[in-house]
Amino acid sequence: MFYPDACEIRHVGGELGSGAVAAWVRLHAELVVGEEPSPLARVAAAADFANGLSWIIPFDEWLFVNTDLTIHLDREPEGEWIGLDARTSTSAAGVGQSRAILHDVHGPIGICAQSLFVEPR
Repeated sequence: MFYPDACEIRHVGGELGSGAVAAWVRLHAELVVGEEPSPLARVAAAADFANGLSWIIPFDEWLFVNTDLTIHLDREPEGEWIGLDARTSTSAAGVGQSRAILHDVHGPIGICAQSLFVEPR
């Protein structure tokens, strides 16, 4: 499994299930054998957790799958840890959105967004 086998997550703010959570994510496994993950690979891995960290409806009752992931960066990140200040919203129409401000040890580096397909399990 990608989490927890390849990533470490440290929850630092917000309440799980509230739709608003802050966390730091560290990719601690190689994605390609023998190669250190690039800074951009670290950002992509962390950004993919925006939906899973800032969930707002229960996993056991609802399916909410991210159908895409868009990342916009102001600069290349530094260090192993990538921070996310993530928010999720859903609608009765079966759609939702997760978005996050991305950080490294020096501060904000960009944003990410995920469109969500939402339906009861």
